[in-house]
Amino acid sequence: MTPRVAFVTSAGKGLGHAMVLTLASAGFDVAFTYGQSEQEAEELASEVHGKGQQALPIHCDLFDRASVADAVDAAKSKFSTIDALVHNFGPFVFERKPLADYDEDMWQRMMHGNLTNFFWLYRAVIHDMRSRRFGRLVTVGYDGAGEARGWRYRAAYAAAKAGLAALTRSIAREERTYGITANMVCPGDIRGLDKMRMFDDVAGELTAEGLRPVVGEDVARAVAWFCHENSQEVNGTVLEVTGAREIVARDTLGPQRTDGARGLGSPHED
Repeated sequence: MTPRVAFVTSAGKGLGHAMVLTLASAGFDVAFTYGQSEQEAEELASEVHGKGQQALPIHCDLFDRASVADAVDAAKSKFSTIDALVHNFGPFVFERKPLADYDEDMWQRMMHGNLTNFFWLYRAVIHDMRSRRFGRLVTVGYDGAGEARGWRYRAAYAAAKAGLAALTRSIAREERTYGITANMVCPGDIRGLDKMRMFDDVAGELTAEGLRPVVGEDVARAVAWFCHENSQEVNGTVLEVTGAREIVARDTLGPQRTDGARGLGSPHED
């Protein structure tokens, strides 16, 4: 049986790295893009080959429409088809910056990097998926994106990801009759190298709570589930992979206000 093919954006490092490895373990050949992380991308490709699957690392500027189109063409040239598109890329402004201080370039970077380039990718793969009556589209948000939850000092990013959640759900409605699904996964607070780590990497480690550390594979397994051939009824879903930490945070603040207002705003707020 010919393996399915996944295309993952921004996978040289971070969560995308774990997604590529998990998809390869699930039997996918994988094309993936990288920006500055050429060495890491080549090492990741070698790991995929070690799992018995094919890999194609592609240098790509995901802010540039032509570069995105070239990356998709390269994947199709190598594998002939793309069965699953996983849009992991999403620039973030780490500086705590109110929206009033954003300039036009910063705003456009958030919109193009988190939302517009998914439209470019979608347009590049959707017609082939329709013709084969199979496709899996997965986007990546943040916890609260599906509720359009506000995020203080991260307004542009939050707006782009909330828009991406709505776009993902809309695509699910439009494409379901072609055997195509569209879902979003929303990671919790996974930091640094933990984004790239797999369960085997933390075997035997425990957090202060006595739990296994949260790693990239936690999110990647959800992505692989969305991409599975038999996941056709999982469609238009925004899935939070947060360990319910935002719920626990609310519980630890004591009784809720009795006037009907929430006792805690966004988990990202001060």
